[in-house]
Formats: sequence, C-alpha cells, structure tokens
Amino acid sequence: MKEKLALITFLLILSLSILWFNEDKAVINAGGNAEGIVVTLGENLTESQKRQVLDVFSKFRDLKDVKIITVSNVEERQLLAGVVDESLIGSRAISSAYVEVMEKSNGIEVKTENITSITPFMYANALATAGIEDSRVIVAAPFPVSGTAALAGIMKAFETAKGEKLSPEAKKTAAKEAAETSRLGEKIGKDNAEKLVFEIKKRVLDKNISEPEEIKRIIIEVSGNLNINLSEADIDRITQLMIRLQRLDISINDIGQQLKLLDRNLKDIKGLTGETKSFLQRIIEFLKNIIMSIKEALS
Repeated sequence: MKEKLALITFLLILSLSILWFNEDKAVINAGGNAEGIVVTLGENLTESQKRQVLDVFSKFRDLKDVKIITVSNVEERQLLAGVVDESLIGSRAISSAYVEVMEKSNGIEVKTENITSITPFMYANALATAGIEDSRVIVAAPFPVSGTAALAGIMKAFETAKGEKLSPEAKKTAAKEAAETSRLGEKIGKDNAEKLVFEIKKRVLDKNISEPEEIKRIIIEVSGNLNINLSEADIDRITQLMIRLQRLDISINDIGQQLKLLDRNLKDIKGLTGETKSFLQRIIEFLKNIIMSIKEALS
C-alpha cells in the first residue's frame, strides 16, 4: 500500500513539474525571433490597471526584459486631432499596446482585449498604411474602450523598437483609415466594413487612381458587389480617405504581404494556446487516472 502511494505521489509531482516547465517554456517561446519588444502604457492608468494590462501582455511574452514606456493624451491628440471625431480621442490615455518587431516576411498580426470598435484586421490594415511591418501587436485596456487612441501607442512602440520614425502623414492617414473603417462598421457591420475598405483600397492603389470621380465609381461598384448600401456622405468620406492613401505612394502588394498571415487570426499565439490546452487536457486526464488509482489503492 505504502509503495503504491509513494509511486502515485511521485508521478503526480512529476506531471505537475512537467506542466509548469512547459507553460513557462510556452510563454518564453511565444515571440519567435523578435528584433525588439516595446510596451506602451496609457499614462492615465492606475497602478492596478497597469498590472491588469501587463497581465494580458505577459500571456504572450515574459515581460522581464521588455522596454515599457508611456503614451499620453497629448501624444494621442497630436496624432488624431483633426483626423478623427473628438469623442474618439477623449481626455485620458487608457488603451495600451504590446509591439514585437519580428523578422522579415512575418507580416502583421494583431490581437485585442477590451477594444470595442476596431477589429484586429482594421488595426493591421491601418498599421500597414502607416509603414509598420512584420510585427505582432496586442492592444489592450482594463475596461472596454473604442481603441482609436491606441494607434498612437502602437506607433510609438514600433518607432521605439525600430529606432526610426514613421512618416507623420502616413501615421495620420492610418489613423483616419482605422477611424473611418470603424465608423462604417457601426453602420454596416464590422466584417462588411473591413472587406469594403480593403477592396476599395486595393483597387485604387493597384491602378494608381487619383481622380475623385473614378474613385467614387470604384466605391459604388465594390459596395454593390458586397450588397452594401452607402449614403452620399459615406461615399464622399471614403473618397477623401482614398485620395490621402493614394498620395502616400504605397504599394498594395507590400500591404498584402503584411496582411497575408492575418487570416490565421494569430495562429502562432492561438496555436500556442491550443497546444497548451491540449497538453493541459492530457495532464488532466493523467491526473484523473492518478486519482482513480488512489481511490482504488485506498479501497
């Protein structure tokens, strides 16, 4: 009896040790081959809220050696004022971002937590416009926020990680793109807004179209193909956005390369979670068997 219990206890301790080791290893390896990692925290977060946000980021990377900076509402306004509605900027810097610059050809990957208005695809599409490349981005807040102001933190983190500045005009255009797509999402649904803006953007940039009337024709054609009804005001706003995008002289092929992995919906990260869950399930089953063995041994 004693020998059985000793063996069972040893196996139980061994299995838990393996579990802890693999969980730690999973978090450490989540980032792949990163060039630099920077976290920007909203300046107006309380200490408790900072810990809450950092807990979200720590699920994907051990933050011990990660550079942590702050982003202020003043910086958010410098980026967003005159580009998005005042109500989307607010008076406090809350939303925060984790930016991990990866090796070439990784593309942009985005995950959000407590972001209500901007989807991961909207962020990624706008970030590609801003000139951000090959990065894993996690945007989080301690409570639900629209997420528009987070763009300032993401861009600041990327510039800090890379040690170089993005084009001011590209950043403002990216912010407008995210805000306009989000606004459309409230009206026609987020999925429809993502598809609509990206397809229009693709055609305008691919054909290097700058004439407003030609851009409007493309907008009407694409919205018709997607069975989306747009008002004249919607068409005008999208037209102005496309004119700004076209002036940036960016390549739709480059943007496509950055978004090519986005449909994986962060498989690297979620795949990691899946592998961890699978491992946990195996451990749970193993522990159940251990418990059954203990019951049998004691009966």
